[in-house]
Amino acid sequence: MTETPHGSAGGAGGSEPLGSVADEAGKLFAAMQDWAAHNLGDASHIATGAPECTWCPICQVIAVLRGDRPEVSEKIATAASAAVEALRAFLDAASARPPAQRPVQHISFGESVPE
Repeated sequence: MTETPHGSAGGAGGSEPLGSVADEAGKLFAAMQDWAAHNLGDASHIATGAPECTWCPICQVIAVLRGDRPEVSEKIATAASAAVEALRAFLDAASARPPAQRPVQHISFGESVPE
């Protein structure tokens, strides 16, 4: 996907302006929530908020995916954004070519020069 002069994505049907990584991660997260809500059926019996759900990691993830915990969703988006930026910096550094070596001229000091 490329960016056009007007700031919109040049991909299929992308007419919205591009946002920050966190904004785009939030949009992706919301799209995944919508997809799950439409395709996974009624899941009201899962992660009900019962006492046993407060310690179950699966129920906690489901609660975040449902949007029951917006503060956690925001922190996950921030962490994902930081991870993507760190990965980008790592890949940029790894792909950077080392500086070309300049030729060195040997100059001797204090030695007699043959005539």
